[in-house]
Amino acid sequence: MARPKGLFDPVRWWWQRERPTGVALFLCGVRWAAWGVAAFIVALGILPEVNVQREPVLLLVTLAENGAVTLYLPLMRPYVRSLFRRWVGEVNDILVMSLVDVSIALGVVHLSGGWDSPYYLYAVSSLLVISSIVGLRANLLLALGFVGTYIVILATAGEGADGPWLRGELNNFIVFLATPFLVAIVVQFFGWMARQLAAERETARQALAENIRLQEEREQLIAQEERSRIAREIHDGIAQSIYMISLNLETAADMATDERGLSDRLGRLVVLAKQTLLEVRHYIFDLKPLLRGEASVSAALRSQIREFTAVSGLAVRLEVVGQERPLSVTAGTALYRIAQEALANVYRHAQASEIDMRLTFDDRSVCLEVCDNGVGFSTRERLGRGLRNMQQRAQELGGEVAIESAPGKGTTVRSKLPAGEA
Repeated sequence: MARPKGLFDPVRWWWQRERPTGVALFLCGVRWAAWGVAAFIVALGILPEVNVQREPVLLLVTLAENGAVTLYLPLMRPYVRSLFRRWVGEVNDILVMSLVDVSIALGVVHLSGGWDSPYYLYAVSSLLVISSIVGLRANLLLALGFVGTYIVILATAGEGADGPWLRGELNNFIVFLATPFLVAIVVQFFGWMARQLAAERETARQALAENIRLQEEREQLIAQEERSRIAREIHDGIAQSIYMISLNLETAADMATDERGLSDRLGRLVVLAKQTLLEVRHYIFDLKPLLRGEASVSAALRSQIREFTAVSGLAVRLEVVGQERPLSVTAGTALYRIAQEALANVYRHAQASEIDMRLTFDDRSVCLEVCDNGVGFSTRERLGRGLRNMQQRAQELGGEVAIESAPGKGTTVRSKLPAGEA
């Protein structure tokens, strides 16, 4: 993203470049609120001279410190991290800069007179960032170090050991000592809650994803069962009826020897009935694919050849060359459908008496050839829908279909697919 040049564009640039999180904004808000309390107390003019003798310098120093803390993540961090890498290598820059921030805040407390310093809450608020990135044990050690440093400050600044923090205001002193520990515990508690909520959300998301997956599997199973039922009813009902019609038409055509016109018409009806039966077989395969990994491609092709021969009366010779191996469902289905289209075209158009099918396996591909001795055609002509479908199926899997034919010389359909295993 190009850095803009307008008056307010730099602010928009860093906001979009590294948008602060909600936690970071909250912590910065607490820091500014603590600074506001300090500024308000100073403005009231109720503090002893020892606590305000360096004002407004300390207010300006803490204002600049707060500004640096606020702008560190979006603007200053990339430069500071590059300096750390150059001088000391990879370090946790947030941790280092937070320790520096706490040290400066405690220094301000010392300079503002120690006891009754308006900047005590401001110094405690500097613990928030570092408390949010370290564990409980480190937090307690940090709070202990803060309290120890604060006691040293009280003993060396202002009235020192003669101050009221050891006598008349001992109760307030105990509260001040307990505050850093409370900050450490509360921050750890909220961090634990945030992690728990995140874990619960992730568990809920995974459970929802699992439920969706199970629901999809159930829907697919129901759909597959329904498709199988429809395919079974078509196979046992419509397909058998059409098959019986074709047989009876063929018998009637053989018996109608005295009426040439009736015999021709019945013969055409026989062809139409058989073509319709082949189409029904296609639809049955669409509803209930034969290739689900249980049978090899050659076994599926032999089953297809038996059905084709039963319908058409044409014998098909199948030869398997090479070591057959399992193929993916998509590749096996594509070969099955290409063979189906090729055989249907032979029956419809080729007027062939011989059909040869060869299935060849090598290291990188599997090839299927369907050859007939029919009338053939000119490959310069526009290909029919069945041949175009074969080419499209192969191309979708990264393969190809070649068609060799000439008038009076038969046709060879050669399909080649990558040999990706199941």
